Amino acid sequence: MATRRTTRGDTEEREPSAARMIRSRGQLATAYAPGALFTFEGGLGACLSIADQGQSPVKAEITNETATQIHLRLREIWQSWFSRAMQGGTDKAQVLPTQCLDPALLPDGTFKAPPPSRFELVDPKAMSYVPAPLDFVCNTCGRFRKFESVREASAEIGELKVDQCDTRKPEHKGKCRWRQLDVIFVHWSGNWEPPSPGKWEWSQPEQKVKVPIQACAVCQSRKFYLIDKSPRIGEWVFECENGHKEGDSWLQNDPETTQLLGDECLQRPPRWRRMEPISYRATPAFYPHSEQFIVFAAGERDLLLMLQEGNEADLAGFASERFGLGVKPPSDAEIVEMMKKAGQTAKVSLYESMDGMRKTLAGTPMADELTKQLRVMIDDWKATPGLVPVKHEPPPWLTGQIVRRAEFGSRYDPLVLAVEHEALRRSKLTKLSVADGRSPFVRFTEPDRDLSPRTQAELDAQKATTSRLLSAMGLAEMGLIREFDLCRFTHGFTRMSTDPLIEKSDQQQLMLPVRLNLFQPLGNGKIPIYVVTQANEAIYARLNPEQVYEWLRAVGVTDLTEWNPAGDLKLGAHVLESATPFGKYFSDLKPGPANTYRYVYTLLHTYAHTLMKAVAEFSGLDMGSLGEYLFPADLAFVVYRNGTTMDLGNLSALWRNYNTVFLEHLLEPRTLMCGSGSLCDADGGACPSCIVIPETSCVAANRLLSRSALRGGLAPREDEGRQQSKRIVGYLDITTSEVASGAAS
Repeated sequence: MATRRTTRGDTEEREPSAARMIRSRGQLATAYAPGALFTFEGGLGACLSIADQGQSPVKAEITNETATQIHLRLREIWQSWFSRAMQGGTDKAQVLPTQCLDPALLPDGTFKAPPPSRFELVDPKAMSYVPAPLDFVCNTCGRFRKFESVREASAEIGELKVDQCDTRKPEHKGKCRWRQLDVIFVHWSGNWEPPSPGKWEWSQPEQKVKVPIQACAVCQSRKFYLIDKSPRIGEWVFECENGHKEGDSWLQNDPETTQLLGDECLQRPPRWRRMEPISYRATPAFYPHSEQFIVFAAGERDLLLMLQEGNEADLAGFASERFGLGVKPPSDAEIVEMMKKAGQTAKVSLYESMDGMRKTLAGTPMADELTKQLRVMIDDWKATPGLVPVKHEPPPWLTGQIVRRAEFGSRYDPLVLAVEHEALRRSKLTKLSVADGRSPFVRFTEPDRDLSPRTQAELDAQKATTSRLLSAMGLAEMGLIREFDLCRFTHGFTRMSTDPLIEKSDQQQLMLPVRLNLFQPLGNGKIPIYVVTQANEAIYARLNPEQVYEWLRAVGVTDLTEWNPAGDLKLGAHVLESATPFGKYFSDLKPGPANTYRYVYTLLHTYAHTLMKAVAEFSGLDMGSLGEYLFPADLAFVVYRNGTTMDLGNLSALWRNYNTVFLEHLLEPRTLMCGSGSLCDADGGACPSCIVIPETSCVAANRLLSRSALRGGLAPREDEGRQQSKRIVGYLDITTSEVASGAAS
């Protein structure tokens, strides 16, 4: 919860009765979250967002399960950020823990997640603001005036009137044109400072931070002018009324980092604490940090529990059963015992009676016949779904993947995503209830009454064409989710970078830690977490595993073993086994050998972006209002409308109006063509002219993305074979050729 100090050395006093702003909940939770510097429409007046100081904030209306999910995610986020940020610095100048995380997360200098009671899960309906920075410059003469608080500015603003003009040049007298200075000094500690003559320095004798002296070091004048003629902000400089200035550049030190380093300030390069002047409108001035997840229903508590610390065995059991790992067939005696426990007394009695006869008639042809009948009976029990549970023993590699989950980050953890997909499957994909002709999940091959054409003949023709097109697209399943339940929460902010490390140069290249700050407390003393839930329409798609396997073999991934589609083992098991963390912030994503997990992720990610582009073209929704969710181990992805306003049914209208025309568009070669041509191909096959989308809509910062995955071409940039001009076949090249050959035969 980084605060800004006043030049008197005190922490900034809380201004009374701050005004409240009116914005959408999504905007208040992100762009206008506490700590954001912004300007209202028209560009008049810079302001600082602050947390609402009411004693009774509006709490988020969420279930206990959702609250638990939020706190689970927060622990993973904080731990991942801390581990990554601590890797900065050098051998001689190591990173301090408080340079990485908010002090509230480091009670004894080491990371420790506070109890949930320290936080308030808030519905972002109220956000306050105050004018900031309170620095003013005269456009006519450059005269600089500074106020420490809104109270002081309100009391002394009359000094800026024309009749109070004290400019040093007679020709400028009475021609005052004051403006609020729209430049601030920002540091990756999360602190910001308004421009001011003098610098924050460390006093070794006093063992404290020295407050900047608001007077000229030469003549002691307290009247300053801002020389801002240079187009480069860093070359602006303060000059006293007598023409004295300190150097030819605008420098300021971060008081918080100066306080943390203490005597080390003189040993470390200046870059460690040097702030940077930027416009308060610039994006680096404030980065809100948000996460999202699929909401678990009350009946899915078992899935939620297995993600909690200490339940690793349950998670391993789920993954083993879900993907057919470590299948251990039960013996006949174990099956009979299971049947007894299941209450199948009649079947067990018949089995035991026949088994007794077989033992009595041992050595006779009749005994052999009874043995065959008993085997048929056991096989029939096994074939009945849910009658005989199959045991699974997690392989050692799965245990290893569970141990290293923290390295993935929950957004990219394949095991977390597999659990979330299971929650989606239970709550939506397999739910059969129909209300007013509208199913929770509508497969495009079996549309409900709401999405169906008017006549049966049209419906039959549409279903046949849809099935053919989905086969050509390599999709085993595609449909509309009526309400895709998501929870997005904003938990803190950074400045200057969205990543835990920022690269800066001084006498040497430095990787410096970026501090993840919590928001300032609410009026009730609790730290806010801003929560927004939504339940909008979405399109779900799942790829055909057999065609994905064939594509992976054609690509030539190095870690793919033989797979039998008819066996118990799912292709997702191979995907899980090959998963290697590329880091929550892609710090470990470097070119390497062709890898199953990376190629599957690239295929799903590229397919999702292609679908989003098509949805934007056909539905009237813009790209910024769409989002994506990827499930690598399940070979599935979701494209959803992102927003908290009323869902007008754009996606259902898209299918109702365009259906097969929409699918045909996705298959057209021109859909995956790029206006940049060979330039895009040479740079990885992804650029803003084709499949790169706004990062607010992309789940993976537009990484692991290439048109080659769908239509063939140079290997993606994450494949080291690209350096040797390796080319790969596209997934759609394989799926369309199979459909064509099938039609010909």
